[in-house]
Amino acid sequence: MNKEPETEVVAEISVGQLLRQAREQRKLTIQQVALQLNLKIEQVERLEQDQPDGKTLETFARGYVRAYGRLLKLPETELMAALSRQTGSVVSTAKPMRTFSNRTAHQATENRFMWLTYAIIVLLLALLFVWWWQSSYENTTESSAAARASQPVEARAQQVSPQPATDEPAEQASDEQAASIGGAADNAISEQQLNEMLQQLAAPSAELLPAAEVPQLDTLEMRFSENCWIDVVDADGNRVAYGTKQAGYVMQLTGTAPFVVTLGNPSVVKINFNQQAFDMSAFPGGRVAKFTIPESE
Repeated sequence: MNKEPETEVVAEISVGQLLRQAREQRKLTIQQVALQLNLKIEQVERLEQDQPDGKTLETFARGYVRAYGRLLKLPETELMAALSRQTGSVVSTAKPMRTFSNRTAHQATENRFMWLTYAIIVLLLALLFVWWWQSSYENTTESSAAARASQPVEARAQQVSPQPATDEPAEQASDEQAASIGGAADNAISEQQLNEMLQQLAAPSAELLPAAEVPQLDTLEMRFSENCWIDVVDADGNRVAYGTKQAGYVMQLTGTAPFVVTLGNPSVVKINFNQQAFDMSAFPGGRVAKFTIPESE
């Protein structure tokens, strides 16, 4: 007589037993678990006894089990599957809800970026206009300063021009005196007397031809290592330079000293006055400086 093989029935361990065994292996008390999960002690005991509170919704009960399993480092998938088999419910995978908040935030970001781009463009246009205006004003100022600087040269030419008129009487006088000398020679004047007469004639002619005094103009040279705003006025009150000078620019000025110089950033300017270096160490950089060249003692 054939005997049927005996089948062993292994009782499946419940979720509560899994949690209790894992807790005991980690040597944790119910009080410690309740404190870490922020639950009551009675709730933790019901979870281990597979007796959920009837007042607790199934969703919250599953959440408590999931949090308990994470605390004990249990596989969440197997634990939740065992809970589903035990309660007879199907594990539902939550689908992400579609929302328009991300799109709205993205549109807000795009709008802010667009307005920022417009602001940058407007700022660049404004800077371009200011640069053009300063360049045109600087060119106009330099041309007018050059015209004013040429005025002393013209005045000097006018002062020197009357000199030929003073030369005519001297030439006429020398001719008349030479004629008298020739007449005296004809009258057999001695050579010594003739030399004395020539010396006396040379003295008045030298007095009639004084050396024309030409006014000496002072020179001012400025070298710019960076952009700098300047204003230079000479002793006659003429503004010989004004505006913003670019880096690398070398400016040559002529006029009557002393010069009143105003610099927006004196540390980037080297100055030579009458081909001699002017000491700029007393003026700090980044601050407007106003001084006189040469310095008054």
